[in-house]
Amino acid sequence: MQQLVFLIDVDNTVLDNDGVKSDMERRLLSILGPDMAKRFWDLYEVVREELDVVDFIEALRRLREERPDATAEVDAASDAMISWDFCPRLYPKAIETILHFKKFGMPIIVSDGDPVFQPSKIHQCGVTEAVEGRVLIFVHKEKSLPAVQAYFKAEHYVLIDDKPGILMRSKAALGDRLTTVHVLQGKYALDPKLAVDYKPDIVVPHFSDLTKYEASDFLLARPAAAAAL
Repeated sequence: MQQLVFLIDVDNTVLDNDGVKSDMERRLLSILGPDMAKRFWDLYEVVREELDVVDFIEALRRLREERPDATAEVDAASDAMISWDFCPRLYPKAIETILHFKKFGMPIIVSDGDPVFQPSKIHQCGVTEAVEGRVLIFVHKEKSLPAVQAYFKAEHYVLIDDKPGILMRSKAALGDRLTTVHVLQGKYALDPKLAVDYKPDIVVPHFSDLTKYEASDFLLARPAAAAAL
């Protein structure tokens, strides 16, 4: 059993997903033109609402069905998405930070997303290798924490995420066995619409700030009696 298992989010925690989306918007505009690009992003939101996850591949599939006259353009857009280079949008020292956690625990990726594009993205930017293949993809990861606990047994868990609501719900589920870390990166981190009445155990401006933390800093959420054992 590990002493510490780190449950690490990806989008806007390890990877600047807001920046990725901006880059993709510009690229798709150049490939599809303004009208089809707008329709793609409309379908992107429809798919997200229906499936509760972002799914670029499904949005492109629906665009292809709607526009059989533009198969070449949609295929070019699909090729661009599938071969996208995410590495330039890794946050500074993201991989080094993950490797830092290995000094005193086991880092794993626990991400929300679709089962095809999301793991491909995580692999392409080198994160899968950094966590030695330990990548879990869920629709709602906080609802899957019991399964994560059963598979990766530990004395204590650390959840690192940019969304305060996920941290709050996860803390409610695991209690003192979980230390919550709020990374203030990306559009969701300080969005007043997503504000919750909850104070995370640790708050840092950047993911890389966690390289300054040691095992004892992450064990702060344990009860005093348990910490003394």
